[in-house]
Amino acid sequence: MTQPPYAPTQKPVRSKSGWKNPWVWVAVPAIMLTGGALAGCDNNSDTDTASAPGTVQSSTAQPSVAVQPPATSQATTSPPAATSAAVNFAMPSVVGMDLQSAQDLIQTNGVFFSTSHDLRGSRQQVLDSNWIVCTQNVPAGQQVTRDAEGAIDLGVVKREESCP
Repeated sequence: MTQPPYAPTQKPVRSKSGWKNPWVWVAVPAIMLTGGALAGCDNNSDTDTASAPGTVQSSTAQPSVAVQPPATSQATTSPPAATSAAVNFAMPSVVGMDLQSAQDLIQTNGVFFSTSHDLRGSRQQVLDSNWIVCTQNVPAGQQVTRDAEGAIDLGVVKREESCP
């Protein structure tokens, strides 16, 4: 018995390797960005819950940084200290602003990390300019003193939604 001349041949299955896989182009930068963002996180659960009225604070423990004098007489610049400076400002009203503008305004007062949460569910705010601030946990005009990093929380909804 002879085999027909058109016998099907199976091509070997080849998987894409390394950088040729499209998921690698998404996963690697995402991991790098997440790792970089998490490297600056402080998971210190020792927070001071009792505070004086009109103050916002997240922790009273401040790490100390020792600065050594330069060994030579030449002028040198030292890197900025890793501690956050205490702030003292009146909280602006950010209700009605888009989240990005609200964060920018808060940052001009020296607070570089504020939090936000979705008032209509548990969606993540990826593009901050597409979210509108509906609530703020620190009332407008209240004096914010001490270390307020992470203590300011904004309630947001998507731009096309109404505040609850």
